[in-house]
Amino acid sequence: MGKDVNASKKMYRDFDYLDEFVKLSHFADIGIGIAAAKTIKEGMRRIMDKIGDIFAPLSWYLVLHDKNSGEIYYKLAYGVGAERLRGKRFSKGEGTIGWIFRNEAPLLIEDMRKDERFSSDFYKNTGFETRSLMGVPLRVDEEVVGVIELINKQDEDIYTLKELKVLITMSEYAALTIEKIYYNSALRDISNGDALTGVYNRRSFDTQIVLEMERCRRYGHPLSLMIVDVDELRSYNEYLGPKGGDWVLKDTARILKKSLRRIDIISRYRDDEFAVIMPHTQKKDAEKVRDRIIDDLEKENMAGKEIPYRLFIGVGAAEPDKVYDLIRLADEDLCKWKEAHKKPQKGN
Repeated sequence: MGKDVNASKKMYRDFDYLDEFVKLSHFADIGIGIAAAKTIKEGMRRIMDKIGDIFAPLSWYLVLHDKNSGEIYYKLAYGVGAERLRGKRFSKGEGTIGWIFRNEAPLLIEDMRKDERFSSDFYKNTGFETRSLMGVPLRVDEEVVGVIELINKQDEDIYTLKELKVLITMSEYAALTIEKIYYNSALRDISNGDALTGVYNRRSFDTQIVLEMERCRRYGHPLSLMIVDVDELRSYNEYLGPKGGDWVLKDTARILKKSLRRIDIISRYRDDEFAVIMPHTQKKDAEKVRDRIIDDLEKENMAGKEIPYRLFIGVGAAEPDKVYDLIRLADEDLCKWKEAHKKPQKGN
């Protein structure tokens, strides 16, 4: 295994001579390293590595709950027998891990052979006999989302209550890491998104259009851009109040999301306009999408939409050697579309 068991044991002997403040400082240092993770996967790998360093277990696992199936499964597995367990699924009621999930409580078993609560059949997949075991729930926002379990020690000693307390502390750091990453992800969504419509904002558009233009120029992939104008948005605000205009903008975003692919990037472009970046799309294909959006909107209007409105849509496409003309071309096409589809003046 390559773990320094003696060093691990010495660390715990040293703990006996330290006060609680120093112990907490030690784990704060561990927590800083874990909290530096950018993704949940990275954070959990770091904490599982720390668990291996500190406790020198023979095998240790991270098990998560799949809400869709109701099953629990081995997300990360280390040590002896790990390759047999990765990805394995089982009922939430089985074994010691199931017990921790159900009871939402830590579990310490000094000698598994003397504990009648759990069948040894469950552990046959590991390829060795389970003797000493401890596990803790991984709790995020008061919900148990996983379990960290350690089985046997390399030196064949038993797990102790002191070690269980240490593992509980580490699981709390893991939960904080998950919460931090979710929080940072939410902040990124806020900074990149339009609060009203839920699509990307202009700042994100400016970043993404440059990236897609560069890909088009470098690799020769087709690239199209749609600029979607909400006709007479100001009049909706004047006659219906701000909520009327907001409703129209949110409904436009809904129509666009329904009609476009996942790889298409929808952004709020100006007050009354959206922009849609369409990677790997020829102009003729983008124009077909435009026609579909207009047709769908007209059908909804005729069916009695709460606030009927119409859209003008310009489409631009550029060759790799003229990709930086893309926005100008879409704007020009929008002007042509408006001119061709503007409402006739009264008396004409």
